[in-house]
Amino acid sequence: MVTLLSYYAKMKKTTYYIGLLALSIITLSSCKNDLEVLAPGKEAVSVYGVLNPNETIQNIRINKVYLTDGDALVAGQDVNQINYGAGELLVTLQRFMPGSTTPTLTTIGNNTKKEIVLTETVVTTASGNFNSNQRIWQTTDKLYGTGEYKLTIKNISTGALFYAQTSMIDSVRSYSSKPFIHNIPNYPGHGQYIITGANPTPQSGYIDYSVLTANQKIKFVSVAKAKLYNVIMRLHYIDSLISGGFNYNYVDYNFPTQKSLSIAGGEAMEVSFLANDFYTNIAAEISKKPVTSIKNRRVIYIEYKITTGSDELNTFLQVNEPSNSIAQDKPYYTNINGGVGIFASSSRSIITHDLWNNFIDKIACHPSTNPLLFCNSSGVTTSVCP
Repeated sequence: MVTLLSYYAKMKKTTYYIGLLALSIITLSSCKNDLEVLAPGKEAVSVYGVLNPNETIQNIRINKVYLTDGDALVAGQDVNQINYGAGELLVTLQRFMPGSTTPTLTTIGNNTKKEIVLTETVVTTASGNFNSNQRIWQTTDKLYGTGEYKLTIKNISTGALFYAQTSMIDSVRSYSSKPFIHNIPNYPGHGQYIITGANPTPQSGYIDYSVLTANQKIKFVSVAKAKLYNVIMRLHYIDSLISGGFNYNYVDYNFPTQKSLSIAGGEAMEVSFLANDFYTNIAAEISKKPVTSIKNRRVIYIEYKITTGSDELNTFLQVNEPSNSIAQDKPYYTNINGGVGIFASSSRSIITHDLWNNFIDKIACHPSTNPLLFCNSSGVTTSVCP
């Protein structure tokens, strides 16, 4: 988990504002400016929460925000200064439909529940400017992909209340052409290609990047209220070991974050890549993995994963992105009522496809991937492309 230290100082040996945000999507850097955003004696919180109805667990990170004399980095290492105590906060979620002030059902599968009380736990994060023991609040309730969720944080000791609200966003829709498409009759997912009376399945139902000079595209359609789109193409494969046994593994081809022109939805979007780059990327990513005694490797399938983030998340990340300018005065964005940070939503779409034999054969013999001992479509390693 990546952390952001957002402290503000007038000059050295002055008072510091300390907050802590945990980011799971895009890495941010620390920043300084002349703004003292918190008055002495005023209680506030630092919040980072991104709801995703596709996830089995929702995590919300909440830390103390305060003014302190002395070294902010030393204070950040004090677990008691950055964390609330056990049982000190009551954190809840309620769901509302647009335009309504009456809470509605919050949890899929429960037709009476209209409020989720999050449970707290302590997790260990990567070492850095802040103590690695962090208290978070979470729920395993299955969230709806529609409506708006309201976050309420109450300090039981002081009675202080903090609020935030976000609209949920739907999953990305597939486009009308391969590969990011899920239409079982024509483009079935991984393992669904063998259909009674239709064997072998037509070649058009498979993925084929065997023509190295071809420009390949991953197309999709934007969804309402979403601005950011992260696209990952993941190759799943099996490592057979010399000592016996095997390991399931994968490598990712990551594309630059895409932004829709508006948040209306329905916009045709895409990322593109040269087919040859697929092979060089596989080789580069596998080289980063621990070295084991590999007998051979066998490709299983390709997964296409598109994660999207709400407009609020896009604004938050834009405002806090690193700057190379000498002028470091920047605006500050938060949608936490009475605090700082972000409460937003995201969603994801995952579609899998099998590979055409020509594609499997090319992975086995391409100059970049051949040394990695991938088997061809006949199940043997080879050193020469046909």
